[in-house]
Amino acid sequence: MSISLIAEGITKEFPGVRALDHVDFDLHPGEIHALVGENGAGKSTLVKILAGVFPPSSGSIRIDGKEVSFSSPRAAAPYIGVVHQERELVPFYTGTENLFLGQEIEKAGFLGKKEMRAKALEFMKRYGLTLDMESPVSTLSSGMQEMLTILKILFRSPGIVIFDEPTAPLSVKESEILFSLIRDLKASGKSILYISHHLPEVLSLADRITVLRNGKKIATVNAGEVNEAELIKLMIAKDLERQYPKTALEPGPEILSVRPRATSGAVAAGMGFTVRAKEIVGFAGLVGSGRSELAKLVFEGESAASHQVELGGSAFVSRHPRDSIAQGMVMIPEDRRGEGLITAFDVGENLSLPRLRRLSSLGFRDEKRIAARCGKIVKDLSIKVFSTNQAVSTLSGGNQQKVSLGKWIDANAKVWIFDEPTQGIDVETKSEIYLIMEKLASAGAGIWFISSDLRELESIADRIYVMNGGRIVKEFSRPFPTEQLLEAMLGEGKSEKETA
Repeated sequence: MSISLIAEGITKEFPGVRALDHVDFDLHPGEIHALVGENGAGKSTLVKILAGVFPPSSGSIRIDGKEVSFSSPRAAAPYIGVVHQERELVPFYTGTENLFLGQEIEKAGFLGKKEMRAKALEFMKRYGLTLDMESPVSTLSSGMQEMLTILKILFRSPGIVIFDEPTAPLSVKESEILFSLIRDLKASGKSILYISHHLPEVLSLADRITVLRNGKKIATVNAGEVNEAELIKLMIAKDLERQYPKTALEPGPEILSVRPRATSGAVAAGMGFTVRAKEIVGFAGLVGSGRSELAKLVFEGESAASHQVELGGSAFVSRHPRDSIAQGMVMIPEDRRGEGLITAFDVGENLSLPRLRRLSSLGFRDEKRIAARCGKIVKDLSIKVFSTNQAVSTLSGGNQQKVSLGKWIDANAKVWIFDEPTQGIDVETKSEIYLIMEKLASAGAGIWFISSDLRELESIADRIYVMNGGRIVKEFSRPFPTEQLLEAMLGEGKSEKETA
């Protein structure tokens, strides 16, 4: 089923802000149309209007020439399916049960489980996917869960499919499978709206690209007629060179040392590493290489048996994250919504929670001190909020990341661990995160920086360690040899240390 969509003059106003300002957008049958822009540009708001989450304040939407007004996502579902950033799966249901949720096959009042399993396998094979459809979803990898989410949307057979940051949880191989699937959907006549902060994949996949900035449409361009630098300038009115701010700092003394013990297991095997004061040390590797696992092992206090760790020249002994924090180590986790924030709390509650003891007197919260501290953090980190009473779950990904970081900003930590801090974040906010890291380093902290984006590591890090198969296999210093870095990530090459 091929569907065309035309949205004209879409405006959406919330109390105190205009999220969309007379935006025009069209999607042709059998087209991949990308939507790009920094966090807060209006992308999510436009998608929610198209998908029936809420109505526009003004403007109109036509599908195949007929004006439509969706009262709910259920009303929009026959036409538009959305693969959201947050996967909408029931974790204790199997893949088959999730696929048929709300569309179960019944016979004489009983579920037709055998028929549903057969249809699920047939449908999965139609798209060339191999998924475990009989295990609880919670036992599947993040990539398999993402693929199942996509399959669930396609099972409802909408003519338009919207992909919102679909590659964020995927490995390189899984992303290639996804891109192949999207191209097959296009060839079958599906209309695709693709949203991503990864501009190279946007340029590779899309036929056309629409740029939003501050709630307004800036331009719609043919993907083959624009390059990444030009797209970035449209998105943020800045040049590519300003995307990766970096000031050379003279490293201070060694502040963190992590050495594997001789009897250690797989994660601990390989080289050790060091981080110096005023230094940003990058960790590169493919998904599953062990970068996050190593960081958590140290921060969560489970490294004593496998590693010898020193912090600030003294033995680092931790049994729990709170011990690590007390000794001067903080971590900004990869899963900011699941581990870095309490999404049921507002911005102020998230910012003040770790410091409540310090912000209380005789067991009572000092609301004036809390408000002053939260206000200063919001201002210093340029967190875009209506007020600190705003639910943190309503913020953009970049602003959520700033809140996750901001609650520790006055912790006076010796070492900061940033695990994929720019994942799913727009170009402008990425630059702001880099500047925050640099500011912390210039104040004397050491930065342990994990990223899957090799270009940002090469731009921001002072040294880079590469992990492969749970081991640190190589160390590189500036200027970084990209080809050798990639070889080490893929498991090629033998030497342990490279200084170009």
